[in-house]
Amino acid sequence: MIGMMFFTPFLFAHSPDLSSMMIYEQNGKYFLAIKSSLTAFEGEIDYHFNKNAYKTPEEFQQLVSKHFQKNCLLIINNNTIKFIHPTVVLGHETTVFAELLNVPDKFNSLYVRNTVFKDMPNNMCELILTLKGLPQKQYILTNANNQEVKLNVENDYWEVEETNASFFKSSNLLLWSLLFLSVLVVVAIALWRKKNIS
Repeated sequence: MIGMMFFTPFLFAHSPDLSSMMIYEQNGKYFLAIKSSLTAFEGEIDYHFNKNAYKTPEEFQQLVSKHFQKNCLLIINNNTIKFIHPTVVLGHETTVFAELLNVPDKFNSLYVRNTVFKDMPNNMCELILTLKGLPQKQYILTNANNQEVKLNVENDYWEVEETNASFFKSSNLLLWSLLFLSVLVVVAIALWRKKNIS
């Protein structure tokens, strides 16, 4: 966990295969944020809209917002949640923010699908839920699980709903989390060595 806290932001800024998606509550409002490298967003926008689709940063931001809204789905208690005021903050690490409309006071179930980076063969997105009254939940979205997860709240804890299509069963979640952490540490060490050699 310590390694992830220190290395994850650095790695997201450099690796187009890695991203994070956070759903959180702040001052009574709910928000969603997706972070990845600018290269990852550029790759997806160029692939879906072609390289000549934008000439200014503002046009690029509009295309990122459009791509996000088309490829991100959030359902809480069987109700589709709307994203309002989406904002794209450009930088080496680029972030998409959106406020969530009509989020219920009590969570019974939550379905998340994030296919923003689905065209990258080895993409991994760390989903982080930080919601009022519930423990923090982390889950890895990949092509293997179709970048989606269905969670139910049982006894005030998040439980992954198993499906036949799901590659990541809950019994394997610890193994995959350790594998993900190992990859992050190896990449961080390689980047650190490269920086020190040059």
